[in-house]
Amino acid sequence: MVRLEKDSLGTVEVPDDVYYGPETARALANFPYDRFIDRRIIEHLIVIKRSYVKAFADANKLDKEKADYIIKAADELLRNRRDVDFPLKYIQAGAGTSTNMNVNEVIANKALELMGKPKGSYEIISPHTHVNIGQSSNDVFPAAMRLTFYRELKKFSDEIDKTISKFLELYNEHKEHIKTGRTHLMDASAVTFGDEFKAHADELNSLKADIDFILSRLRRLNLGGTAVGTGANLPKNIRDLVYKNINAYYHEDFVPAENLMTVEQFTSDFNRLAQWIANFSASLIKIGRDLRLMNSGPVAGFNEIVLPAVQPGSSIMPGKVNPSIIEAVTMASFLARGYANTVNEASMNGEMEINVFTPIIYTSIMGAFDILTVSLHILREKALTGLKVNHEYAWEVLINSPGTALLLNPIIGYEKTAEIVKEAKERKIPFIQVLREKKILTEEEIQRIFSKENMLNR
Repeated sequence: MVRLEKDSLGTVEVPDDVYYGPETARALANFPYDRFIDRRIIEHLIVIKRSYVKAFADANKLDKEKADYIIKAADELLRNRRDVDFPLKYIQAGAGTSTNMNVNEVIANKALELMGKPKGSYEIISPHTHVNIGQSSNDVFPAAMRLTFYRELKKFSDEIDKTISKFLELYNEHKEHIKTGRTHLMDASAVTFGDEFKAHADELNSLKADIDFILSRLRRLNLGGTAVGTGANLPKNIRDLVYKNINAYYHEDFVPAENLMTVEQFTSDFNRLAQWIANFSASLIKIGRDLRLMNSGPVAGFNEIVLPAVQPGSSIMPGKVNPSIIEAVTMASFLARGYANTVNEASMNGEMEINVFTPIIYTSIMGAFDILTVSLHILREKALTGLKVNHEYAWEVLINSPGTALLLNPIIGYEKTAEIVKEAKERKIPFIQVLREKKILTEEEIQRIFSKENMLNR
């Protein structure tokens, strides 16, 4: 069953069991891509429209009965949003116009149903005149993006905190277990396992420190700018009511940007967020590389840690177990960096008063958030939890490593130490054996210099 509805281009057939209207039906036919636009922005668009309608009604600029039905419709959609009513894809008409109209039509038809009127009776409640009152796709879609990013970034910050706590647990557990440090992938001065886990925690914490600034930028909305940022068709007193309504709904403090036109045409805040995501992903990749190297072996690699076995590692080699979780986290981080690059490309290609590529900016950032959130969760629960440290083996490797010889520098000098290390390499024996043969130091001095206590108190 279908119903006939009209838009500015003519008559369109719309399935009778959905709440969307003709402009959504056209967009659905025009953009048959394989992936739906992320649904979280729909919720924020509904809240924005609810806030506008209430503001106009409170200012006696919109019939209160119609406004009440629109607000009731919005509230019902927020409680029970049917995906079939929001069928549009992530690549669509520029600037999110299609999704904005999709939301307008669904709210309008839901309100008409609550009034006991047929869907499509837009002379009574219009998607444009009433639901979209005082708005343009150009300001409400980017504003809904900011609301979504703001809330998702705060949630992601909590995931980072949990991951930091897990690394700090490992630090406290292994801060006295000593191992070989490595620079250029060559043996270097001794470190502790705890040192390395603490470095990972502190890196994540330093990245987290940038979040407050990004949130402060996302809090600046361009609502009220309407089509080109000038605020046409929206009195300032009503704009103030809109922000009051939004903040009451979210219990936040969103504010109009200092220059609505600037925020409407430049997406630098989104690009800044994407760059942060790229930086975060780069650090996550480096952490993953460290863990994979420490886990490598067990015979021909570092064999310093053992990651939990989560699945068999080979279809042909019995007993082989791979660092599967770390591999997945690394792949997700590669993809997140790719998403960030897409945002960068889309941001620089805005023109004049609007950036039309906001739907792909939104999709890319939300895609990055989603895969990184999963990555932090499985990293904590399936890799860091249950991680074992081969500290006794690591100590034996360390004490025979030429990198440890640097502890002799203050005692016998760099040059003499270098001669001992060179001879040990040529003879393929531990440097301590050469040191003992040359009787430069007493056995008591050697034991003291290369004791765990001395290395921990460096």
